[in-house]
Amino acid sequence: MRLQTDPTHFSITAFLADQVTLVARQEQLSPGAAVLRIQELSRDNAGRARLLEIISDAWRKETNPTESGKIAALRSELAAWALHATPSDSLPRS
Repeated sequence: MRLQTDPTHFSITAFLADQVTLVARQEQLSPGAAVLRIQELSRDNAGRARLLEIISDAWRKETNPTESGKIAALRSELAAWALHATPSDSLPRS
């Protein structure tokens, strides 16, 4: 499945869809399970670092230059969020 991210225009929909795709691929999960995994990882700094690592691994493994550029853009956006998030930014668990 091709990624949806356009490196020249940020789209939250593409950003989230591509995270799901990459986590599903890297962790060998269904898309629904990947969404749950992303939610789990997003709760704390260690999890966000792991999510960034998953995306970085996908970027290193990608051989298609177009797809690699999309992953790089996704990785850049994710890094900006993950590195500046604090535990207080997390939503309360229900």
